[in-house]
Amino acid sequence: MKSNVSAFDGWFRSLLFIVSLCYAVMVGGSSWLWVIPTAILFATAVLAWCPLYEMLGINTNKEEGTSH
Repeated sequence: MKSNVSAFDGWFRSLLFIVSLCYAVMVGGSSWLWVIPTAILFATAVLAWCPLYEMLGINTNKEEGTSH
């Protein structure tokens, strides 16, 4: 599995997950529905691989494609 999520992209996805989790805890109710999609974003950040990026041919991890 080739990495296609950059470090910045991963941190941003993780931040979205944390913010949505805090919001859901504070507000409650149907706001928990936001946690599910952002949990998926968090999982793709941890794995550094996004299947949607793979299907669309997007690669934000520019370090993966370079050879030194």
